[in-house]
Formats: sequence, C-alpha cells, structure tokens
Amino acid sequence: MTPRGRGVQPPKHHGRPRVVGAKRLSRYTDASTSVEVQEEMITGVAARVGGDLVGWAEDVDTSALKTTPWEREELRYWLDRPDEWDVMIWQRMDRAVRNMGDMVDLARYAKKNNGKRLIFASGPGGVMLELDFSSPMSELIMLILAFAAQLEGQTIMERNQGAAAHLQSLGRWPGGIVPYGWKVGRKTFADGNEGYWLYLHTDEDPTRSTADIRRQMVARAISGAPVGRGYSDIRRWLEEMEAITPKNRRALQADPPREFDPDSRWRVTVVREMLLSPIMRGFLTKRDGTIVRDETGAPIKQGEAMLDDDTWHALSDALRLLENGQAGIPRSDGHELLGVLVCSICERNLVASWHAKTVQVNKKRIPTGERVATFQCNGGEHPAGVPGLGVRRAETLEWVDEQFIAHFGPFRRTQTVRTPGVDHRAEIVDLEADVEELSTRLGGLRGPAADAVMKQLQGRSDRLEELRQQPVIPARESVVELDRTWADDWRATDDWRARAEMMRSVGVRVEALPAVGWRPDIGERLRFRVGTHVDPEEDALEDARHQAEL
Repeated sequence: MTPRGRGVQPPKHHGRPRVVGAKRLSRYTDASTSVEVQEEMITGVAARVGGDLVGWAEDVDTSALKTTPWEREELRYWLDRPDEWDVMIWQRMDRAVRNMGDMVDLARYAKKNNGKRLIFASGPGGVMLELDFSSPMSELIMLILAFAAQLEGQTIMERNQGAAAHLQSLGRWPGGIVPYGWKVGRKTFADGNEGYWLYLHTDEDPTRSTADIRRQMVARAISGAPVGRGYSDIRRWLEEMEAITPKNRRALQADPPREFDPDSRWRVTVVREMLLSPIMRGFLTKRDGTIVRDETGAPIKQGEAMLDDDTWHALSDALRLLENGQAGIPRSDGHELLGVLVCSICERNLVASWHAKTVQVNKKRIPTGERVATFQCNGGEHPAGVPGLGVRRAETLEWVDEQFIAHFGPFRRTQTVRTPGVDHRAEIVDLEADVEELSTRLGGLRGPAADAVMKQLQGRSDRLEELRQQPVIPARESVVELDRTWADDWRATDDWRARAEMMRSVGVRVEALPAVGWRPDIGERLRFRVGTHVDPEEDALEDARHQAEL
C-alpha cells in the first residue's frame, strides 16, 4: 500500500507538476470503488499529465454527503499546505464532493491558490476531466456535474435508509460499520427467513479477540470505579496489552483486509463511548447512541448480547459514579495493596512511593543512583512529633504472601449459591428510562412522527404499570464448600490486585508500625489482622475526599 500523505517526503521539483492523489471511501467494505482501484487510476493519470506523486490523502469511513473536504483529516492536511503541490487527482467527482456548495468552495480555493489543477480520472463518458475555471461556462458545467453527484448521493442515502428501516423492523442487522466486539453472520429467524445478525467475535490472539477485550473493559470499569480507576486507566491497559484499535479492527474486517494504521491509538473518548453504548445488550442504536425501538417502544435487537441485565446495571452504576465525580482515589494511591495496607497510627492507606538508595561512606550516606519502591505514610494525621513511616514494597509483598498462606491457605473456599427469585426492578428501571426518553422526544414532534412515538410511549407505560403491580420474591442463598483451598486460588495468580481482593473479601488488614531500633525485620514492622475493622473501600474514599480538601 502506498503511504499516506503525512510524512511522505516530496521529491525535488524540476518543473514537473507535483501531484497529490486523493482517495475516499464511505466504508471499508465498499469493494466496487476500493482504494486500490482508485490508486491505480490516479497513478495512471498522474503519469499522463507528467506529474510527480508527492503524497496521498486517504480518508476511509468518510461520507462526502456528511463531510466537506476540509472536514476530512487526510485531505485537509494537503489543502492546508497549497505550497507543497500543484495538482490534486481523484478517481471520480463523487470521491471529492457530493454537494454543489463543496464544489464551489473547492473551485474558489483553486483560483485563490495560483490556479491549482483539480483532475478526475474518470469524468463523463469515462474520460479524464480537468476543471477549467477560466470561463463562466466551464464553471456552469462544473456545477451541473456537482449537482448530478449530489442528487445521486441523496438517492443512494434514501435507498439505504429505506432498506435499513425495513431490516430494523424485522429485527435484522441493517448493515453499516460492524461494532467492536462483534462479527457479521447469517441467521435463520423465527419467521423462517434468513438475514444478517451480529455474533460475538473471539480470536485465539487475545489482542484481537474484540468481544473478550470489550468484556474486560467492562469488568475493569465496574471494579475500578469505587477506587477511582476510570477511563484513562482502561485506556492505558488497552495500550499496554496492545489491544487492536477500532480503526484497525475495521481494516481487518475489510474485504480484502487492509493494512493496519501504525499511528492508530486508543483514546479516552472512544473508551467512554464504548462503555456507555447500549449496543452491548445487543440493541440496535442510532448514531447519537439512542436505542431504536419497535412500534410498541420495545428495543430492537440486532445481535447477541455481550452483557446480561445485572452486569449492564452494575456498569451503569459504576460509570455514574465516575461521571458524578464521586470516585477518584489519587493516582499515587493506586498500588497493589490499596485498601489492605494502612498506617497503624492514623489508620490511613499507605501510598506508593520511591526512596533513593544510599550507602554509608566515611559516616555519610551517599546516594547510589538507584531507587527503591516503598509504601509510605506522610504522617499528616499523626500526633505532634510523630513522623511518617514507610516499608519496602518487595519485602512487604513477600511477608504478606507468607502470612495469608499461613492464616487461610489450608481452608477450603466457599461459594454462595443463589436461587433466583422474581424481581423485575431492573426491568422497571429500564422502562422508566424508556418512558422518560420517549416523553422527551414526543415534545418536539408533530403529526405522524408524534403518533408513532406516542404509541411506543403507551406500550412502555402499560408494561411498566404491569410490572409495578407484581410482588418481589427474594432469592434464596446457600453456602457450598468448594473443592479448592484459598492457597490454590492464591497461588493460581501472581496479580497482586486480585490477591488484594481476596484479602478484602475475608476482612484482612495489614498495619504498618513505626520502626524501632536500627533496620528492624519486616515482621516487626507489620501486623496481619483478620476481623471486623473499618471498611477498606469506605476508608479509601474518605482518604480521597480528605486529600481533595487539602
């Protein structure tokens, strides 16, 4: 694949026109006008006009109906640098514009910048077309061609919208960009007809198994929100594990597959949108994220659900905590033993820190240039004259490992088995949200659109009233002893955050004590406690609130 425009070093100019090739696709799967075909035609025309290709503007997943030339990232790169090229070539006019106004703007731009040449490899009749802005008649012909491209684009859009609406009404996947975490497949529906459906996508390579990646994002959001690990932490995890980005996932799904963009990166906004999207429940959504509903107001499905209702509501609660700013342990606190390791004096969480390593030379401590990881209390809440304290990280983790195995290792783990009852409260929450959304939409509608939404609102309201009248039958729980011990599960993982969760679940707290004497053993600096004490999660949140007030 020829490299894109950015970073391409233009050849030295020897009087030959400098050419930029512009390619555009509405979707990767638009095989009839693939970028390879566009590139071949543009390269041929560049040779015909005696020009040197100095770069490419490749904008994929970009609609000419919905974006102006200046709203396309790669094309704008070159439009903002008119001194670096003389000729711009597209395969056809509809690859450049589908709007008369955009064509006028391009023409004005070409005139203003020393008569830039705009060429289309395939014009009327399939022959090359170069726009000539020297006469009013030429400009009229240009506008007529642009109008034809605009009319064709609107016709295509209306046809696609009609087909998509029909498929939506039947509960099929209507087409478009495949959501991250799914793949497209054929399915025989209840009416006996076949259609497309979204199935969860997995892969042997964990960096490309998009359904698993998205589920892990959800799990990290749910577990991390109470201690302030939010979207940025999830983005860092995605980058560290080299999870395939949505853009490169679309390249992989293309037919034929396209080369990856090495510059594609995960962004916090993308992580947030993916976690907030109800598409994870299998629902069909619009571009603005709202759910598409049938005539009764029920959500329309387009594929397999990635999350069950309980997980979705747990995720919603966690994200609401993040959005409302009620979470947020300072990042310096985000270590392996957060909520477990506390100061014995002020009972606050110890924070991750570093100390410079020193050696004694002639009765002086000389820095070695090395740093030692520690857990530290700053002494801010200590009585007057009592300094802060710290313990070395490596020694602490080794000691905690020994203590947990000694206290809990031989005992079998237990599991609570839950017999479900009858509880429609989660569905009631969904219905209340549906009623609120539909009521808001109804206020701005008139005529047939208002009638359709009113019918949906009535259907949702009737179902809500029905469920509110049904009693809640609580679930029953029983404790079952498992065939594995705490030591088995502890040794099965080397993830200290998972181990800390085990300790919190059984009420473990490790207290750090002040040093007594010269370099005491780590066992004299720590105390392993099991039993009732301050809730570590609430303590962590209280610590965050306190530090925010400082």
